[in-house]
Amino acid sequence: MRYRMINAAGLGVVVAVFLVTGVAGLHRFAGTLDFIFSSPPARAAESPATTQPASEPPPLELFNTDNLKFPRDQIVSGGPPKDAVPALVEPETVPVSRARFLDPGDRVVGITVNGQARAYPIDVLNWHEVINDRLGGVLGSAGVPIAVVYCPLCDSVSVVDRRLDGKTYEFGVSGLLANSNVLLYDRTDQALWSQVGFTAISGPHAGRALRHLDNWELTTFKAWKARHPDSTVVSFNTGYDRNYHRNPYESYFESDGLAFPVASVDRRFKLRTPVIGLKIGGVTRAYPLHELAKAPGGHVVDTIGGQAVRFQVDQGRGVVRVIKAPDHAQVIHTYWFAWAAFHPETEVYEYGAAR
Repeated sequence: MRYRMINAAGLGVVVAVFLVTGVAGLHRFAGTLDFIFSSPPARAAESPATTQPASEPPPLELFNTDNLKFPRDQIVSGGPPKDAVPALVEPETVPVSRARFLDPGDRVVGITVNGQARAYPIDVLNWHEVINDRLGGVLGSAGVPIAVVYCPLCDSVSVVDRRLDGKTYEFGVSGLLANSNVLLYDRTDQALWSQVGFTAISGPHAGRALRHLDNWELTTFKAWKARHPDSTVVSFNTGYDRNYHRNPYESYFESDGLAFPVASVDRRFKLRTPVIGLKIGGVTRAYPLHELAKAPGGHVVDTIGGQAVRFQVDQGRGVVRVIKAPDHAQVIHTYWFAWAAFHPETEVYEYGAAR
């Protein structure tokens, strides 16, 4: 594995060039991938910085690894250390009509809770990955504590309720990866959580998942604004000096390989095939977007684990909607390689196929 690091003082952005070799079953990846470092709010500008190469042992001693449920030797450093990618907490929002910083085709994660709608730009999530927020306050309540999480390496989106056993958790970015997917940590127990499934892989809740929300979509700003003209949007005024108009992962998305190892590669689909992954109890199923798009209007109603689920896809307009999923289901938009690596036994939805 070869790395070329650009070193300089201060915090900011480091650009790493990876060439992944010698990992069975992986594609060769050659390209440039920016790693994003935190800077003090509203002060330091973007500048190169030094980081730990991903080939070094991950700093697991910074976290609570009791009851670890994931193979220790498959957890790797992503480069930036703990909290170098700064999670946001209840960021500033603006009415959708005033979100002139977004272009019509910019991608957003749109969420509706208790009738309150908000868009979370991927342009922001690229640089922060986790937004701890509250949404859907009624009758003077503060709203439901939610986490909106995006892993750029997997194009993964998950939306969860941050409450568990009477506690409200706040999440940060650990700087670690499992199956090329971001590992989060909670700031209460310092335990690690996998974004795929949003399941604790260590600590007192190891093996348990937070409640995944439905009624969210990965869509364009234009489509969201048309459907939710009274919604709000997370603004670019985050308190961090970032160029949110620049995608630091652009060259990664132009490649067809992986920057980090995964436990296994399932060749049923190309690595970067987008899917909705769903888990209910012991049943896992992947819904490739190209299969969902075959349904009339891209609208699919399916049954998994005896429960009904509803999705809608408009690939031409870049819209993926999770309309309905049971409260105890885990649901995520991600690339096939990540879903299959975590769930090698997964079923695959095929439109029109009898089951």
